[in-house]
Amino acid sequence: MAMASTWANRQIVINTSLSVPQGLYVRSSEPPHVGAIVDFRIPLAAREYVRARTGDSGENWYILKPIAAGPGDRVDTTGDWLVINDRRIAPMPPSDDGAAHRLPIWRGCITLGLEEFFVFSGRIPNSFDSRCYGPILRTQIAAVRKPLIVW
Repeated sequence: MAMASTWANRQIVINTSLSVPQGLYVRSSEPPHVGAIVDFRIPLAAREYVRARTGDSGENWYILKPIAAGPGDRVDTTGDWLVINDRRIAPMPPSDDGAAHRLPIWRGCITLGLEEFFVFSGRIPNSFDSRCYGPILRTQIAAVRKPLIVW
């Protein structure tokens, strides 16, 4: 019974994507911050891509990503590179996801507001992160996560 309630209220989640190490992640009481891993529902701007790829809007799905930039950081995706605070971080993702689906690309150059975060994973070149759908809001973040067991 304890395990069922632990899973039901999302105290522990499983990650099967390659964007962060695969494994089990536990909810943390930390607030969102640069370097933290967070989970959040698929943003509205990304739902059409998810529907085209999976046949489902992903409305009830969550994404697990590290925060690369937070309030006050300057994010630029107008060129070929993701640039945070004038530092080149990584190339922009390829135009398709490797399965013949066109990846959405968010283009902007902004200073993140008090409630905005930019999530990014450099583990795979076509990571489905804020380069695709833009910054996320604090209110979209379900939890900060810590790895419990990774493989």
